[in-house]
Amino acid sequence: MHNRIDIDHTHSRAIVREIGERLYVSLKPEPEPPTRFEKQIDQLRELEERSPSIVPSAEH
Repeated sequence: MHNRIDIDHTHSRAIVREIGERLYVSLKPEPEPPTRFEKQIDQLRELEERSPSIVPSAEH
């Protein structure tokens, strides 16, 4: 490192704690969606599987 800055143990621990807290907030797993919402998504998937494709065939 070119411009080394010496900090004491107290400040070093405070920096480490702050970094840890910010990582925890940003990497926290998202909560599970409500059961009702998941059932609706499942119903949409089932309907989509049963529906005919609207994409034209590539065959000539």
